[in-house]
Parts: sequence; C-alpha cells; structure tokens
Amino acid sequence: MQFHNLTVAQITRETEDARSYALLVPDALQQSFAYRAGQHLTFRVNVDGEILLRSYSLSSSPEAGGLPVVTVKRIPGGRASGWFHAHVDAGTQLEVSAPTGRFVCKDMDAPLFFCAAGSGITPVLSMIRSALVSTSRAMTLYYANRDGGNTIFAAEIGRLSRDYPDRLTMHLHYDDVHGFPESGKIAALLSSVAHCQLYLCGPGPFMQTVLEAADAAGMAPGRIHLERFDAAAREPDVAAPAVSPAAACDATVTLGGARHVVRVASGQSLLQAALACGVDAPYACEEGYCGSCAAKCVDGAVVHARNDVFSADELAAGWILTCQARPRQERPVAITFDV
Repeated sequence: MQFHNLTVAQITRETEDARSYALLVPDALQQSFAYRAGQHLTFRVNVDGEILLRSYSLSSSPEAGGLPVVTVKRIPGGRASGWFHAHVDAGTQLEVSAPTGRFVCKDMDAPLFFCAAGSGITPVLSMIRSALVSTSRAMTLYYANRDGGNTIFAAEIGRLSRDYPDRLTMHLHYDDVHGFPESGKIAALLSSVAHCQLYLCGPGPFMQTVLEAADAAGMAPGRIHLERFDAAAREPDVAAPAVSPAAACDATVTLGGARHVVRVASGQSLLQAALACGVDAPYACEEGYCGSCAAKCVDGAVVHARNDVFSADELAAGWILTCQARPRQERPVAITFDV
C-alpha cells in the first residue's frame, strides 16, 4: 500500500470527542486523491514506536467542493484516535493512502434513507452533501446519539435541513430523551418511503436494530448497504463458514498491471501471502469490515473467515476480501486488484 505525505490545513472541533481534519493535496496527487462520497482514507501513524494503520471516513463532499476532510472521534483506549487528538495540529504532515471504500451511493433515482449513529454520520454526511448538490433524489436521515451535546455535525445538519426542506427529512434521536432506538419505529419509517435504498453506519447494536427493522419492513437485501467501524465489538458471525486450513498452493496476484505468483501457506490469507512476497497490496483493518483489501477472484475458489462488506450477489460475481479469503482447495487461484 502506497502512502503519501499530506499536510493538515485546518482542524475543526465538532464535539468534545470529535475533530475534523482538512487536508492539503498537492497538485501532483489530485488525481490519486479523487474520491467518491462515503469513501475513507487510511493513515499510517507511529504511536509509541508502533506503526498503526487506521481508516477514517471522509465527511466532505467532492461535488460540494473544498478540501478533503476526515473526522476522527476519540474513543476510550483508542490509540490512533487519541494520538490524532493529542498530536495533530494545523501544519502536521500525515502519511495517507489514496481513497478507498465501497460504501457509496448507487446511481439511480430511488429515494435515499440514511441511518447513522454517533460517528457513523461521517460517511453518511458526505453522501448527503453530494446527493443534494448533484441529484434531485429525496432523502431521509435517521440520526441517533446519546444526547444533543454529542451530536457530530449538528449545526451542518441543521443548515442542510433548512436549505433543502423539500428533499431532506430529518429524524433526530437522543437516547437520554427517547431511550434506545426501537426497531418497530424505524421499520415504520422505512415502510413510509417506498422503494428506498438504505445506507447504514454506526455501532454494532444500533446496526443490528436497523437491520431487524429493515427485515420487518420487507426490504430486499439488495436495497441495504452498510459500513461497520467497530469490528472489535461485534459478536462472532455464527453464520460464517468454518475455515479449514487447506494445503499450500500458488496464487496469481494482479496489481497495477503486474502479475505476481505467490505461495499461500496452509491457513494463510491471500493478503498475508501477497504481503509476505513483497506485493504492495492495499489493506487497512484486516478484520473483514472496511473493504480496503477488496479484489476479484478470477480463477479457483476461496472461502471467507469473515465478510461484512459483500452481498451474496457480489460474492457470486467474484468479489473477495483478501484479508479474510483463503483458497478453498489445493488448486491454484488467481485474483486481481485491478477492478
């Protein structure tokens, strides 16, 4: 994964625990850092002598203009988020990889329904900003927070609702006033917006509540798009297939037009094998939820230990998460990142 040095131009304090960082992109890197609303950047930071990779979503909008902006919420025990808040100032240079991520709006005319909680609003706000200025689509936002004081982008969301009253419908939920979000109420809201596309981002329990609501509302899986950011807090995926270590085999990896043949040891992921052979493959979370390591399997078969990115149709089309994918059989496999 290639990293570039970008300079922090400005820092905005959104709440006590959330800050936004605007980044200056040199002219020579403008094309590399072109992004779609909903995508994220991966940062390489040195925290107490240890190199950490962390992905943070862009809250800015390419269609709305301005510098790219990521928003970082400081979490208890979060080494990277704590480092950002303590050590990053205007003028700080950061190591950043090009934008990636599949949590983006599909090109269609269907209404948009966004559900976000806490810092899950970051990619959602990016998509709302872009959709408002580049489409005529109607959209609804259900945004849950512990209380009003912890609502990231409260002022910006209020401004957008005033500027676009006929296109943006708001439902702000505060746990200290309304209790924990109820799937029944969310299901009723989803049912009231016919044929909508649902985009969901937030903590695990909230996302599970919304998914239950979507099921109760009869939403087809193809209309539901989600992004997770708290892999460590999730319960094990009991539906994930057991991954039995297969015998070692070869894998052909295509990246940047170059082909590499790597040896995949028994129990090793395709990403691990590629990195061990010096292939500069993209990745970030290594937990199967960010999608930074996405590729396509063009020959052979793989099995995922975990997958929180691709739908059944996408898996059938060959999409894989290389950090979680292992050869299913002893025969060689071929994958490509050039998609």
